[in-house]
Amino acid sequence: VFQLTLKKYEINNGYLLFEDKRANTYTELTELTHSGSGDLTADVFTLSTKTKAATATLIQDNIPYLADAKADIETEIKIDNRTNTYTFDTKDIILNDLKLSAAGFFQLVNDSTYNMDIKFESPSNDFKSILSMIPSMYTEDFSTIKTSGKAVFNGFVKGTYSPEQIPAYDVNLEVKDGSFQYPDLPKPVKNIQLTMRASNADGKPDNSIIDIPKGHLEMDNEPFDFRFIYKNPVTTQLIDAAAKGKVDLSQLSKFIKLEDGTKLSGLVWADAFVKGPMQALQNQSGNFTAGGFFDVRNLFYSAASFPQPIKNGNFKATLTNSGGIADNTAINISSGHIEIGNDPLDFSLQLSKPMSAVNFAGNAKGRFTLDNIKQFTTLEPGTSISGVLNTHMGFAGNKTAITQKQYDKITLSGNASLNNFNYKSADYPSGIAINGTQLSFNPSNITLSNMSGKYLSTSFTASGALNNFIGYLMSNQTLSGNLNVNTGTVNLHEWMGTSSNANVAATTASTSSANPFLVPAGVDFTVNANAGKVQYDGVDYNNVAGTMLLEDEKITLKNITTNVLGGDVILNGSYSTKIHKKEPDIGFTYDIKNMDVQKAFQSYNTIQVLMPIAKFLSGTLSSQLTLTGNLKGDMMPKLNSLSGNGNLLLLKGVLAKFAPLEKIAAVLQIDRLKSISVKEVKNYIEFANGKVLVKPFTLNIDNIEMEIGGFHSFDNSIDYAIQMKLPRSLMGSQGNNLVNNLAAAATKKGIPIKLGETISLHMKMTGSISNPSLSINLKEIAGDAIKQLEEQAKDFVQEKIDSAKAKVKDSLQAVKDKITDKVKDKLLEQVFGKDTTNQNTSQDSVPKKPTPSIKKTIKDIFIKPKKPVKDSL
Repeated sequence: VFQLTLKKYEINNGYLLFEDKRANTYTELTELTHSGSGDLTADVFTLSTKTKAATATLIQDNIPYLADAKADIETEIKIDNRTNTYTFDTKDIILNDLKLSAAGFFQLVNDSTYNMDIKFESPSNDFKSILSMIPSMYTEDFSTIKTSGKAVFNGFVKGTYSPEQIPAYDVNLEVKDGSFQYPDLPKPVKNIQLTMRASNADGKPDNSIIDIPKGHLEMDNEPFDFRFIYKNPVTTQLIDAAAKGKVDLSQLSKFIKLEDGTKLSGLVWADAFVKGPMQALQNQSGNFTAGGFFDVRNLFYSAASFPQPIKNGNFKATLTNSGGIADNTAINISSGHIEIGNDPLDFSLQLSKPMSAVNFAGNAKGRFTLDNIKQFTTLEPGTSISGVLNTHMGFAGNKTAITQKQYDKITLSGNASLNNFNYKSADYPSGIAINGTQLSFNPSNITLSNMSGKYLSTSFTASGALNNFIGYLMSNQTLSGNLNVNTGTVNLHEWMGTSSNANVAATTASTSSANPFLVPAGVDFTVNANAGKVQYDGVDYNNVAGTMLLEDEKITLKNITTNVLGGDVILNGSYSTKIHKKEPDIGFTYDIKNMDVQKAFQSYNTIQVLMPIAKFLSGTLSSQLTLTGNLKGDMMPKLNSLSGNGNLLLLKGVLAKFAPLEKIAAVLQIDRLKSISVKEVKNYIEFANGKVLVKPFTLNIDNIEMEIGGFHSFDNSIDYAIQMKLPRSLMGSQGNNLVNNLAAAATKKGIPIKLGETISLHMKMTGSISNPSLSINLKEIAGDAIKQLEEQAKDFVQEKIDSAKAKVKDSLQAVKDKITDKVKDKLLEQVFGKDTTNQNTSQDSVPKKPTPSIKKTIKDIFIKPKKPVKDSL
């Protein structure tokens, strides 16, 4: 019997990250070195461990209990696998400069229940040890900081943790007569006094207490005092908190080290308090009181990373309460002012009903130079934003509306203007420029007017309105609206980052694995567009106009008109990526009038596969066509998916050098068939599964009558039946000999045929357009070719119907699967309180450390450059 006994394990230079979104817990260890030894296969054994980490971070409920702390821990843990109990007693826990001892046990009862009895304390009473736990203080020169004062830190946690209860705990921190001073700074922060206790005596959540009865420190003899007491968090929510002090920011650099190049000045006063029960539903007079102010004057701040300083910052926030009810508390900033560089901003803010609705209202008036945004957030590499935003607007709403996603109850009013805006990024190296635009805000929408700008070589103007803008930004709700866009010349090759048809072959080879453009979800837009000229693939589309609807991951084109290749086109249709992301669904109906046949054939591969005869025609045509199908990843049509019907009307033209017709002319010796003039010949077609059915049509050439119908495939193979009636006098001797031989052969078979001056022939044309094969017989022998074709046509139509049914079934199944997934995710979210729609194991899914962030205010406005589209029809 083979048996493996594990005695030791090691982790060197490791990285550990654990995030539990349901428990709102985040843990991270960097440069982790860990080892453990012991008989890990035994039921009861002692595990000796050593652990070091360059940084250790623990964040619970957005509170950083450890922030990039250096960790060094040695301990022996007695493990009893029979009872899942872990017992330890160690005096070797070091976090930064703080040394701790801990003893006790931790037991896993089941997946949600744990028993524990743990005591811990810091054996040192040196204030410097506690000071090291402040991240900004624990730097490379921490050892040189002069400190004095005593500190006590200890506590315990004992009992059971389960969904119904918490263990009892008592954590104490006391600092007496603390002070610290950097050796190269002139003044100390002194007289630091702090008493803090967090406790729960019996494990009942409502008996939890946070008690800071006294907090005090002094900077240059300016005292700052505070207290914070919070009890009964489940029921009455009793609070007693206050802060009072004044800080001269210009003196701060004498006490605390600032980054090189940092300048800070201004005065900050605080004198505020709250005291009493905070129940949100309390609606009768009680003993809750609150009052005071927070005042900032002449604030100035600049740094190496903040070259445009914040200056002339002045505002005062007042705290008031009436009626003895916590929900009647209000915070008011009636008149605030701040400047960023040379940009002034005046503002006001009012907050009320903090325990229930949390109402807010305010105004902002000023200017912001967008280039300064990089001082507040990190832009993507290669990204730059410039321009000037002027605004004068008001806003109002409440937290309840945000929580319940009732964004129509959040109102905006006023206006804004954007001038000389320019945006560049890795995706848009040439930049997007907006010369100017006006925005008007009202409770129902945002109105856009007088926009003018340029993208690449395309100049444009636009106006319109946006609805539910706040809901779109904050909760991915549907953004709706309308836009009117006018442009001069649009070169689509610039927009798509491709060259013209001279390089299409090379480009197509490089885009075989390209992804199509995905229509964004969550938008419901109507775009009315006009373009003087659209250039693509060597074709100029003049006077393009029409309406485009974006909704439910689909683009619908309505009455798009343009002049192209000497003709007029009206286009309606749709492009959807809702079901098939890799092969978008398309459906188009177009009406072409008076288009040059040769130019159309050379420009559109749809014409090439549906009407290959056009290669040999000169003249003009009109056409009405309806088609559905799919596009490939490179946005080229997936030819075998195309299905539809329509007609092709050749108004006037000449058919020459057409191999099938030349074959007939050669066999029958009728030279006039080698090049024929045609006028108002109309073909009706149906197509599906890579095959085109040309319904029977008649063609009269001098005294020759022809009825033609049949099939051709997208690979140019043909299968046509031709019924021809003609005078024998038009045929040469070879043709007449052929007819006489056919009649003689029939007579030998007992089918007497009397040939007159006019004969009827049955022809079968197979092979390919470039290399056709022809069989000829007399109609009296072969029968009616066109009626025979009708039977084939019935089979073709049935195949087309079956193919369409199969596609609908596949689409319905895809929709069903999508709905099922959404219902499953919703149930999981309701059961576990967790979003499951984004769970994956890719590198991009690695949790990020919770940090303050600025919500993006522009999403998916610009479409990234895409690969070439050969067929613009």
